[in-house]
Amino acid sequence: MRATRCDVLVVGGGAAGVAAALAAARAGAETRLVERYGFLGGMATAAMVGTVCGLYATGPSGPPRLLNEGIAGEVESRLRATGAEPLRRGRTIVLPYVPLAIAAILDDLVARETNLGLDLHTTCASAHGSAGRIDSVRLTGWRGTEDVSARVVVDASGDAIVAWHAALATETPEIAARQLASAVFVLQGVADGAVGGARSLAVLRALHEAERAGELPPGCRLASFRASGRAGEVVVKLALDEIEDTRPMDELARAEVVARRRVAALAEFLARRIAGFEHAFVSHTAPQIGVRESRRIVGIERLERADVLGARKRADGVARAAWPIELWQAGEGGARYEYGPDDDWYDVPRGCLVHATCANLLAAGRCVAASHEAMGSARVIGTCLAVGEAAGRLAAERAR
Repeated sequence: MRATRCDVLVVGGGAAGVAAALAAARAGAETRLVERYGFLGGMATAAMVGTVCGLYATGPSGPPRLLNEGIAGEVESRLRATGAEPLRRGRTIVLPYVPLAIAAILDDLVARETNLGLDLHTTCASAHGSAGRIDSVRLTGWRGTEDVSARVVVDASGDAIVAWHAALATETPEIAARQLASAVFVLQGVADGAVGGARSLAVLRALHEAERAGELPPGCRLASFRASGRAGEVVVKLALDEIEDTRPMDELARAEVVARRRVAALAEFLARRIAGFEHAFVSHTAPQIGVRESRRIVGIERLERADVLGARKRADGVARAAWPIELWQAGEGGARYEYGPDDDWYDVPRGCLVHATCANLLAAGRCVAASHEAMGSARVIGTCLAVGEAAGRLAAERAR
């Protein structure tokens, strides 16, 4: 088995992990970035989220106002150079994107850094050390296994997998209390004007009626439709509520299996029953369901609901965030939003990136220490880019 060393090891190549690795490498640290898929982006690409949330300040009117410069600003400007344009949705502004475009942008940013090594198709299999320090992380990939000793580890796995393997303190909400996951798929062959505005509402009413009549499996009514802008293409997002299956599967496997069943049933119903979808077919689905909440570290500090809604500023703030608390809860039939003050932001404190006991373990993205409600705001891609960059800079400082 190989044994290697580096200054900073970043586990997870989503928005937060890529930003962390870039920031650490740019600060002079010899950095490794590992990602379990064959592409970067995390939920932005693997779950085909489709819009970058959290880049801009909230408010009822006015142009987009970028909250964080740095890597978040780089990604925003590169996406806009591909033709993406900010889109207002009520009090928020999002940046729609094509998953392949953001994957290519992240590829290019990583490839430019001479201090940054990238391993795709690679994941953390175990971590070893003590409550105060991680000594090594075992990686498993297509080339086999490797033990990496890093001065600092950034857990950007989305599931705090490094902390969990190292038996360090983590927090995992009960399944029933977690935010709902979602499944995204793309339909081709849809007639122009089949979705949008009143037409989408009519489609949703038909789904509700069909579900009540037993024509569709439970949960199929929780769909949303978005025309991609390409001829005949519609993106569908399906919230995964009412998942009941007693077979021996873990919750992630069960959600993936149920999602595929519902996608097939929904696509068949639309083609059979809804005008404009007669020739529609599923061209592709996201490689994985979109997970909104799972395991996270116990940090020196914890981001709380009051911090978000009160736009709390911190002397140790490392990133600005303003996305509302967006909660997708079981049984609610859609998202519930709570907003902070317009044209304002809260600071993400440094302490929620730092593990409570382990000196050389930092977190980024969904792994940071936060309450259930606060995570409903902090988990979005724009915020993850800014927080990830802060984690990378801090990792480089601690690696010196």
